[in-house]
Amino acid sequence: MPASNFPPSDGTHFSTRPAQFEGEVCALDEKSLHGAYQSLESQGPVTRLRLAQALRAQGLSETDPRLGACLSAWGEDQTRALSFADFKKALALDERHLISRALTNQLVSGHFGSFKQRLSNVFAFAADDHQGEIAHYIPELRRADPEAFALSVCTIDGQNFSMGLREGDEAAQFCIQSTCKPLNYALALELLGEDLVHRYVGREPSGQGFNEITLDRRHRPHNPMINAGAIMTCALIRPTQNVDARFDYIRRVWGSACAGQEPELDHATYESEKATADRNFALAYFMREHKAFPPEADLHDTLELYFRCCALKSDVGALSLWAASLANGGVCPLTERRVFQGRTVRHVLSLMLSCGMYDFSGEYAFSVGLPAKSGVSGALYIVVPGVCGIALYSPRLDHHGNPSRGIAFSKRLVETFPWHVYAPVVQTPLS
Repeated sequence: MPASNFPPSDGTHFSTRPAQFEGEVCALDEKSLHGAYQSLESQGPVTRLRLAQALRAQGLSETDPRLGACLSAWGEDQTRALSFADFKKALALDERHLISRALTNQLVSGHFGSFKQRLSNVFAFAADDHQGEIAHYIPELRRADPEAFALSVCTIDGQNFSMGLREGDEAAQFCIQSTCKPLNYALALELLGEDLVHRYVGREPSGQGFNEITLDRRHRPHNPMINAGAIMTCALIRPTQNVDARFDYIRRVWGSACAGQEPELDHATYESEKATADRNFALAYFMREHKAFPPEADLHDTLELYFRCCALKSDVGALSLWAASLANGGVCPLTERRVFQGRTVRHVLSLMLSCGMYDFSGEYAFSVGLPAKSGVSGALYIVVPGVCGIALYSPRLDHHGNPSRGIAFSKRLVETFPWHVYAPVVQTPLS
């Protein structure tokens, strides 16, 4: 369905909101809380079981760290009816607002079931794409299952679901490869500030392949989303510390953005990538020849850190959380803790939109109009600012190095939802 015909009456409309800041507790009056209780009571007695079911229907899991206190406070009795006084007493102050909004369809996806169904339809459409080939230049990546296809979505309110084309696809782990580049760029910005970072790396699309040996007229890599720029970004992250400490720091930040799910190093891929890294060594030496590196940077340590970051392994669930943290202005939806400052996120999303899809970035910005980043392992995540993060995994790549099914999904996505960055200015007003 074209975005211009997207009706608000089908239950899949969205209400974007600014990020919720760390430690912020929204006030909730007695009347609103009672309204939430009555909404649940209208379907039958208010019990722990029915509350959990109602929350699941809105995409909130019992394992959500924001809900643990209230569900455990009610004990193991799943069917005991609760009065409003019991209901109120069982809810911690910082849980009331989330639960109240969930029970009254006021989360960012007001009717999560309809939202999930529409995304499932887009996923099924993309599954029919059988084009592309697995990346061959890193031997370990050739071992991937070409038929694997998985999707995970997380909204900025923490509503989430995952699915796979086949059983177990959604739990498959893969190396994140180039999808690490936005986070490393964000780290460099937080540590050094944009002026210093962009003294060493540009912010323009290169218009060439992701591993092209080229620099801009100021002898800088064109942007942080291509290999040369990502190598330079690694050089800027705590260059005076040893590689182990720097790598552990990056992993901890990944964990913060993904609600505690720290990625692990895939040693086989790391060794495979390092053994076939002639082009990346050439890029690094080319930059050193042109005195592009900061004086503190060691070329070999920088490359070691870069190889390790690319060989981190994750799954679509964790990547969708990272994308949702970007959509949420730098605040992880499930922990409500700030990981990156809003200005940092703005810069990251700007470069993802213009440079995140290799030398297909201009076409992707034109036809999809959303910030995204892909990797040659088949990973792809898409950020819908103020709404959600979406992650996909499908190892078959097109000639640009992007997952073919991911591109098909992306194009269908913005035909189904009015999310292209310029959709609001062309969408036909609805009565």
